[in-house]
Amino acid sequence: PTFSRPFVEPAAVTSTRVGETPTVPTALRSALAERYRIERELGHGGMAIVYLARDLKHERPVAVKVLRAELASSVGSERFLREIAIAAQLQHPNILTLIDSGEGVDPVTRERFVYYVMPYVQGESLRDRLARVGPMAPAEAIPLLRDVVDAVASAHRHGVVHRDIKPDNILLAEHHALVVDFGVAKAMSDARQETRLTATGTSLGTPAYMAPEQAAGDPKVDHRADVYAIGIVAYEMLAGRPPFTGTLQAILTAQMTAAPKPLPVRDRAIPPELERIVMRCLEKDPDARCQSAAELLASLDAIGSLARPNRRALVATVVAAIAVIAVFVGVGARARRAAWVRGTAIPTIDRLVEKGDYDSAFAIAEQAAAVSPRDSILASRWSRFSRTLSFVTDPPGATVYRTRFDDTTRWEALGQTPLDSARVPYTVDRYRIVKAGFRPVLLLTGGVDFVVSPPLPPRFTLDSVTAPDSDMARVPGGTVAGELSGLGAVPPVALGDFHIGRHEVTNREYKRFVDAGAYTKPDLWRDEDFIKDGRHLAWSDAIALFVDRTGRPGPATWEAGDIPRGQEDLPVGGLSWYEADAYARFVGKSLPTLYHWVRAAGPSAAAYVGPGSNFDPGGPVRGNTFRAMSPFGVFDVAGNVREWCFNADAEGKHYILGGGWSDPSYVFTDSYADFPFDRSPTNGVRLASYAANEPRLAAARAPIARYVRDYKKEKPVGDAIFATYLHMYDYDRTPLNARIDARDTTADDWIRERVSFDAAYGNERESLVLYLPRHGKPPYQTVVVFPPGDATHLKKFNDMYAQLQDFIIRSGRAFAVPIYKSTFERSDERTDNTPDSTSSYRDHVLMWGKDLRRAVDYLTTRPDIDSTRLAYDGTSWGGRMGGIMLAIEPRFKAAVLNNAGLKMAPSRPEVDPLHFLPHIKTPVLLLGGKYDHLFPVETAQKPFFSLLGTPEDQKKYLLFEGGHFVPRTELIAESLAWFDKYLGPTSR
Repeated sequence: PTFSRPFVEPAAVTSTRVGETPTVPTALRSALAERYRIERELGHGGMAIVYLARDLKHERPVAVKVLRAELASSVGSERFLREIAIAAQLQHPNILTLIDSGEGVDPVTRERFVYYVMPYVQGESLRDRLARVGPMAPAEAIPLLRDVVDAVASAHRHGVVHRDIKPDNILLAEHHALVVDFGVAKAMSDARQETRLTATGTSLGTPAYMAPEQAAGDPKVDHRADVYAIGIVAYEMLAGRPPFTGTLQAILTAQMTAAPKPLPVRDRAIPPELERIVMRCLEKDPDARCQSAAELLASLDAIGSLARPNRRALVATVVAAIAVIAVFVGVGARARRAAWVRGTAIPTIDRLVEKGDYDSAFAIAEQAAAVSPRDSILASRWSRFSRTLSFVTDPPGATVYRTRFDDTTRWEALGQTPLDSARVPYTVDRYRIVKAGFRPVLLLTGGVDFVVSPPLPPRFTLDSVTAPDSDMARVPGGTVAGELSGLGAVPPVALGDFHIGRHEVTNREYKRFVDAGAYTKPDLWRDEDFIKDGRHLAWSDAIALFVDRTGRPGPATWEAGDIPRGQEDLPVGGLSWYEADAYARFVGKSLPTLYHWVRAAGPSAAAYVGPGSNFDPGGPVRGNTFRAMSPFGVFDVAGNVREWCFNADAEGKHYILGGGWSDPSYVFTDSYADFPFDRSPTNGVRLASYAANEPRLAAARAPIARYVRDYKKEKPVGDAIFATYLHMYDYDRTPLNARIDARDTTADDWIRERVSFDAAYGNERESLVLYLPRHGKPPYQTVVVFPPGDATHLKKFNDMYAQLQDFIIRSGRAFAVPIYKSTFERSDERTDNTPDSTSSYRDHVLMWGKDLRRAVDYLTTRPDIDSTRLAYDGTSWGGRMGGIMLAIEPRFKAAVLNNAGLKMAPSRPEVDPLHFLPHIKTPVLLLGGKYDHLFPVETAQKPFFSLLGTPEDQKKYLLFEGGHFVPRTELIAESLAWFDKYLGPTSR
């Protein structure tokens, strides 16, 4: 549980990159062959690698943990095994027992390695539990916390101090907590005091859980540091986060100087006695804390009933279990199965979908389908939590595997290619396509409202394991536009398949360039392009600038013409664009164009790539963690080092994308450019390789203008000018001539009506899809929708929007979707909703505004609609357009804008939200994602919110850990609370 889970490849794969192969070292197999049969890797981290093994003597599964060689040599095998031997004496039901330990010798390298063996326990770490579910209720937290304290108290009685208590080292199995790694932290900590073990790049303490004396390096740290760490863990269990967060330096400073904040107000159900215990554990002065784990255990026991199981609930659970058994042992097997599907499975699926737990809903649906494959109600549910994907490969016969985004240990085989319509949940998942003799294809895709990665290509071409460029990933071609914040109207370019470095270029790789004398070979450099401060430099003058810290040729981060010790496998930094380009030419490859980089990086997946990437001011790291994998299997495109691209902008700067280790994480989706002579430590390189006949390469390499509007400086027009803009959205109030064209009463939750009426322009008819709630009482509050941008691509309306936002209908409110000009059945020549300065865009915005107002006109004529309680709901495009629509239509009493913001591209002032936002008075809830690539927080979301003319006490901005979407549970809770507040509660 202390290690990140690896990506496991099948045996046919020959890659030797860390994390891409399940290969077990031969030396380890040989050394343990008489006692243990090593089966596969379970996980790995900076300290050790864990393998699943079979105990041949006792015929049981075990976990074998092997200390990394560099740490084994630093710690010393004798010290390590001595501490393990002491910890092995600990026998307690809440301590994961150490079964065995030893050392071996690699027959090839002659390096010694040490290992120890633990029972194999299926479960999850407390870290995973908190990430998956969030804060715990006190009734759940106290028994688990008591298990931890009891284990630590027992260890302390035997003279063993853990020194690294944290959620990662607490395993939850069968409703109990097990503490792991006793003795390991002690050995590491002692070695660190005597040597510079941290030079190996391994973190031996976890700052967020260190006692102040431990963070300060006090050599007299004792058992009370464990008490402090338990306090941090308890705080996180109850609050969902540690008391101190932020950068490494910020955490260490806070640990030594700052008082922890009180537990959040929403958790006032926490007994005061429990809060006092937690806060006492977090005292800075060790003498002010509980003086022992035993004392802390007694305090927890004194709290009372919360720490003990609820017997009444237990009895109820047993009775319910007996009832379930009775259903299946009664009379009539088919009727019993149908009863379970209808009475248990489907309601459970509906609850899980409501929470956004699509993976669990999918699993239950599969079980229900196996029981009752032709159930019509179950069949109607699949589209609410799943979709179908198709996989075709050249050559065919490859196996497609799927696993959850956050669990790469359990791979499910979907079938062999060609694989048509494989049903998968709406979750963001990882996929791999594997065929013996060919390199694997790695993918990250999924999501509900928006696909996280570009659409899957119709065919995947597999590369042979003997093909050149083994360090590169093949990226399927496709049409790419800008997709980065700060770009103007970027013309789309249709790319063919290409290859791009699976990893950033390392110092070791770049050293071959330096050692080959490349800084003395003019033919490798684009000397005609050396422009600095507006003037051309001769090659000799330019090359004299490309030196390391000691004045020798090489990257700015090197010394004496060589790599700093221990950094051989870190990404190279300190490169100018010219050096990056020369290196690419030296190895026969190219710098990626902005288009190719965007295709490979997938900025739309920022919410999943960014959090696992290295945005840490401590410096670059050896990459290749699967939390930082792009949609097409490329690692570390976010953070670590910035990556130079071929294209220049209008100022002569070159794009350098992805952000570096010292940048804020939102830079991953920013179109940052810098002068080509810049040699910042974060400037690195990733290489690309194109087909010889790539026809669009010249277009992809063309300069790209960067256009960033500074909305903090731009000023809206005055009231008089705005009044002239507002009049452009007026229309003649002619008769609607409305009719109901279709009525569908087959759904469980709604009645759907398709209505049409005369549009406000051009003798056209406008349509509106109206969902009336079955569980509600007229006249209905009504939410009017402005859809996301995919409405301009779809040719036919379907129930997708109602299914995604069915919580609005189920709350007793009606849900209305106008069919705007250019969308669905009213599609026309405009398939792009991106703002521009054309008359065509201006005219379409005016039509969209009139369509919305005309739809409201119709709703006010219906006696079953409460025209005094109408709300606006806009997602993405609809959220952005809310910046205009709410200003021209004052009949809305509330608005929820989901993933909204301002665009960088200019448009005519009469259709620019900048001038309309100050005139909005409607109460507005703005929901945004921290990693939104379409509406970045600082340049798009915050200016949008600050420009809103809504009174301060009637507007609210919430930012979530996500990309261009909001987690469904929060979306439901916040939206319904907002509608309840400003429209009033419903009869539902």
